[in-house]
Amino acid sequence: NDSTPQFSPDGRWVIYSNYSGKPTLWKVSIDGGARVQLTDKYSAWPAVSPDGRLIACEYQAGANAPSKVALFPFEGGEPVKILEIPTDNFNVLRWTPDGRALSYIARAGGGSNIWTQPLDGGNPAPLSDFKALRIFNFAWSRDGKQLAITRGTTTTDVVLIKEFR
Repeated sequence: NDSTPQFSPDGRWVIYSNYSGKPTLWKVSIDGGARVQLTDKYSAWPAVSPDGRLIACEYQAGANAPSKVALFPFEGGEPVKILEIPTDNFNVLRWTPDGRALSYIARAGGGSNIWTQPLDGGNPAPLSDFKALRIFNFAWSRDGKQLAITRGTTTTDVVLIKEFR
């Protein structure tokens, strides 16, 4: 029931989602020992900040609450900030390398693009301007000057089989 592991920047901890019941965030030392629960509300898809002080994740305050993005202290506890980020793909939530913003995929029209949401309260801004195709995943270069992006289409077919024996 554990998934989506992320290392802390110092390489000493693994942060992950546990899906026993509602998803919650946990951490464990790379040296072993007891795991530590970080959240008690719905929280999944952790992303650790470059300085290791915060964890961003998908968050729901209650059973029927909409998904938002919460920033939790690395030690756990209550969110220090909650953001409404317009994405339906929280598993591809990334910190910018400077730690000042979160980047995410937003779909609109015929395609999807990478956007950033500054943590200081500024307005979200697009980083790409694709008119077609879907972005599946992306990663920042360490220096923050480049993005690697996987894009394409999803094709599905419906087949009707009659008189199957």
